[in-house]
Amino acid sequence: MDQVTVGSKRAKTNLIVNYLPQTMTQEEIRSLFLSIGEVESCKLIRDKITGQSLGYGFVNYHRPEDAEKAINTMNGLRLQNKRQ
Repeated sequence: MDQVTVGSKRAKTNLIVNYLPQTMTQEEIRSLFLSIGEVESCKLIRDKITGQSLGYGFVNYHRPEDAEKAINTMNGLRLQNKRQ
């Protein structure tokens, strides 16, 4: 099984989210991470030509505590037959 990982990228509020299901939309990812805390920005990375999800993205929280909680909560979470 693929496992989606959430790791800190910079400033302890910006997270990279790996191994996202191909069918997840940016809105679904934002909604999922909003369940943890206030999201400043959310970006699903897509192929520039096809527009298809590349299976990763970035979530930036307002507060470092929320980013830390997201890491602790989302790692190992199963989404659409994939794990966070």
